[in-house]
Amino acid sequence: MNRRSILTLATALLCLSASSYARADETLKFRTIVHATSVQSQDVGDVDGHLISVGRFQGLASFPDGTVGTTYFVFVTDYIKGSGTFSTHNNLTLNDGSVLWYKLNGTTKVEQAISRSQGTVTVVGGTAKYEGAKGDGTITGVRVPGLATGVDRYDDLVINIKK
Repeated sequence: MNRRSILTLATALLCLSASSYARADETLKFRTIVHATSVQSQDVGDVDGHLISVGRFQGLASFPDGTVGTTYFVFVTDYIKGSGTFSTHNNLTLNDGSVLWYKLNGTTKVEQAISRSQGTVTVVGGTAKYEGAKGDGTITGVRVPGLATGVDRYDDLVINIKK
C-alpha cells in the first residue's frame, strides 16, 4: 500500500468514526415522579441552614407514548437553606426489562418557596437494549410544594443515548 492509499484509508476511517459518535441512537424524553424513601441530613454548622444530605428516591417514569417505567436514585446534596448542588446515581427500568444507568449533577434554587432544579445527565451504561450505552442530556425539576408529609418531586429529562 502506498502512502496516498494509507492517507485515504485513514481519512475515511476518521470520518466514519466521527460520524458514528456524533449521532444519537435514541433520544429519551420522560418525566419522573418520585418520593423520598430515605433521607439523612447533617447540619454543617458553618452558616445558618447549611445541610449535607444523602438519601434515596423512587417512583415512576412516564413517557409521551403512555408507557411507564420505574426509577430510583441515590443522592447527595450540599444545600444552604434549600439551595445548592446535588449529585445522583439513577436506575431507569423499562417495561421490556431494559435498564439505563445515568448520573446527574446540578443545582437547586429556592425562589418564593418553590425548589427548582436543573442539571446535566451522563449515561454510564445499561442492560438489554442499553448495553454499552453512553450519552448525555438535561434535567429540570420541581420539589412539589405544599405537601404536609414527605418529599415529592417531578423531573423532566431529555437523554441522548449513543451506542
